[in-house]
This record gives sequence, C-alpha cells and structure tokens, in this order.
Amino acid sequence: MFVCQVIASHGNGGLEKHVRDLSVGLLAQGHRVLVIGDNEFVKQLPEEVVSIGLDMRRNRFHPRLLFTLYQCLRRYDVDVIHVQANKAASLIGRLKWLLKKPVVATLHNIKSQYKIFHRFNHVICVSEQLANQLNHPGAVVIYNGIRLSDYSSPLPLSNIRQTLQLPQNKPVICAVGRLVRAKGFDILLDAIDGMDVSLIIVGDGPEHEMLNKRILTMKQNTTVRLIGYHANPTTIMREVDGLVIASRREGFSYVLNEALLCGVNVLSTDVPVANEVLPAELIVPVEDSVMLRHRLQTLLNTPSYWQALMQDAQQFAKNEMMLEQMTSKTVSLYSRLVKIRTENAN
Repeated sequence: MFVCQVIASHGNGGLEKHVRDLSVGLLAQGHRVLVIGDNEFVKQLPEEVVSIGLDMRRNRFHPRLLFTLYQCLRRYDVDVIHVQANKAASLIGRLKWLLKKPVVATLHNIKSQYKIFHRFNHVICVSEQLANQLNHPGAVVIYNGIRLSDYSSPLPLSNIRQTLQLPQNKPVICAVGRLVRAKGFDILLDAIDGMDVSLIIVGDGPEHEMLNKRILTMKQNTTVRLIGYHANPTTIMREVDGLVIASRREGFSYVLNEALLCGVNVLSTDVPVANEVLPAELIVPVEDSVMLRHRLQTLLNTPSYWQALMQDAQQFAKNEMMLEQMTSKTVSLYSRLVKIRTENAN
C-alpha cells in the first residue's frame, strides 16, 4: 500500500518517534510511505520516505495551512491517510469531506475532551485507558512498538557509580523524561528525600531550574544527579537497580517500553501503559509520594522479588510492544479500511 501519515507537531518527543518508527516498519514490510509534517521534522525521516515539509507552527485554523495541506494530499494517490495526534486530527477533520480516501486517526495522549476524534470512523488508541475515555465504536488499541534489536544487544557497562561519582554502597535508581510537571519528577524527589539511595534524572526541559533548587535542599544521605539530555538513556537504565515513572499523566510511555525490553525493574504511578502491563504490586497512586517511597524502599530491599514481578511484563513487551507487531496490526487496519471503502464505492 501507499500510506500517508500527517503529523502537525514540531518537537522531538514520543509522537515524533512513533511516526519515524512506523515509517521504518512500513518500509520494512514493503509499503510506500508519504509523511506530511513540519519542515524540521521531515528532515529526520529515512531517505526512502516521500516527505513534504510545511510550516506546522501555524494555527490549526490558518487558511493557508489548510489549503496547502489539501493540495499536498491531492498530489499523491495514496491508499490510506493516517492522522497522528490532536492538531493533525483537527486539520484533516476539516478537510476529510473533500478527501476520497480512507482516513484513520491515532489518539496518543489523554485530553480534556475528544470531540475532534469523533469526526473519524476509525481511531487507533495507544492504550486501553485512552480507548475507554474516548468511548468510540471504531476505537482499536494498538500499543506503540520499538525495535527489539535497539535494546536487546549487550552493551559494555561504564560503571555508572564511578562516572557520576555516586556512593558505591547505595542502590541506584533512574528516571527518564522531559522535565515538565506531567512527568512528576518533583513527586519523586519528595519520595526519596532522606532515603539511602542515588537517583539519576535523565532529560531536560522547563522545570530544570526548579528541580535543581529542590535537589539542593535534600538531605545529604540522598544523592541526586540531574544529567540533562542523553542520546541513549538505555545505557544508563541497564546499570541501575530500578527505574521509576512518577508521572501525573501519560498517553504511552516509551520509557516503560524501553525499560521492559532492557530487562530493567520498574515502579510506576497509576498511568498508562504501566497500569495495563505491570502487576498491581508495581503501581502506586498518582501524586502519592508517601506510598511511592514506601513501595520503592520495599522493592530495593528485596531485589529478587522485584525482578520476579517484572517477568510477565517483560515477556508481554516482547510479544505486543515491538515495532513488527505494531506495524502488522496497523497495516491490518489499513487493509480493512481500504476494503470497506472499495465495497461502499461498488
């Protein structure tokens, strides 16, 4: 098939990763791919992808953006149009009646309202919780997938304690993500303050200064390293005793997926997809630093128990959360949409 993906964001987070990975997966299965996205984003795509760059910083109601997008979609005879996330759904939702092609939208994050996605007959949700909240008869859950080869090959250990000057006799945990309120790093700092533990926070963002100030006030027996952006945080994950997801909200956590495929122990707040994959013993309430502290202390004191709890989730990730499975399930949906369109036309 010839598949067009439309993405209107202009960052470099999980949404952008998903579009790149899906493009790679589609190409690997012999499909052609067109991506219409922001000028800077399309530069990150494989050469085999047909790409069109637009100024996606414009408002979703901007008439020139809508007209140019429509022209681009008319230029190529694609089999299906795949709309990625809220802004792209808003744009295509206004043009859908002009397009004589099957269209599917993907909902990536929890929203205050989902009206725009009800304009589409078929919606992919990246978690069961999103599907339940959307409450759409055409919703289907397809977990995001990543390439196992990127995470399963052994890597040389770098002795993270020595590199970051961490105490040799204390357990080390890490947390990974953009430094924004939604990720709950402030909650994690409250939870571990005074614990005999070292924490590595990997990521950058607008809350860097606030978190750094909080770290300076913490008790001396707790060590925290705020190391900023890292091109491959899995190299750190592999060396720690556990990874903590303290998020207030999530759509789909790539950090969880990477940790599972790396064989890392995980403790998470009650957010998707962790609350759909991990056992209840590894889930704590959102914004409950007391419970997070208690559960983390218990798990660090019984590492074999923590590792045993992880086994089913790690196997589930290998079965359901890899690029090949995600791509195959998405292509299967594309095929059904094309078939429905053909039957209706006849």
